[in-house]
Amino acid sequence: MLHIAIVEDDEVVRNWLRDELIGHFSAARMKAEFDTFSTGDAFLSMAEAHFSFDAVFLDIEMPGTDGIRTARRLRAVQPEALTVFVSGREDLVYDTFAEKPFRFLPKSRLAEMLPKTVAALAEELRLRREKMLVFTDSSGDVYSFSLGKILYIEARNKDCRIVTAENETLLRCRLMDIESALPRDGFIKIHRSYVVNAASIYYIGKQSVTLDSGEELPLSRNRAGDVRTAFLRFAGGE
Repeated sequence: MLHIAIVEDDEVVRNWLRDELIGHFSAARMKAEFDTFSTGDAFLSMAEAHFSFDAVFLDIEMPGTDGIRTARRLRAVQPEALTVFVSGREDLVYDTFAEKPFRFLPKSRLAEMLPKTVAALAEELRLRREKMLVFTDSSGDVYSFSLGKILYIEARNKDCRIVTAENETLLRCRLMDIESALPRDGFIKIHRSYVVNAASIYYIGKQSVTLDSGEELPLSRNRAGDVRTAFLRFAGGE
């Protein structure tokens, strides 16, 4: 299920856009939930509280935090979210480039351009989903991670710590639950408390595994042989 946000201060435009998006995503055969917000600040309160969004349709001129600053803050907490600017100010298109939007839709051509934009967005999200870990923890919070950016996952009592190239996130769940959501190839369990992205491994020793980042993680003695075999298979050495 995709989670799409619509951030628009004009209620008529906001409701029209929601209804149109429901139809276009349905036509693309992608299930989606839509949350609407009248201000960037209301949207950010959810996004910064770790409610995950796949994409956001974002007006630029709004009360409080404008659309460009909203997109900038969103990128800081959810860099994978795709932004589609929807604005009546076509002269601001170049100002949005620094925030790396997926598209810019002028309101004067919104009805005309929306179908192709949704089709392209749906295809991009479909491809991304194949490369994403989307997980709901025991508290009901939904998280999404790019598989390629995950370095390792560590079990900590009743929590799991997911460490990526940029940051780390603590989830309320069991390691075995995340293991079952990971693709079979590419992630190796090196210890009862650690699952590692094989692409991040630099060196496998007798008692530890060293990552490209220089971090050293414990290697269980009874898993050492299987870990080496799995890594060589991943690397194409076997």
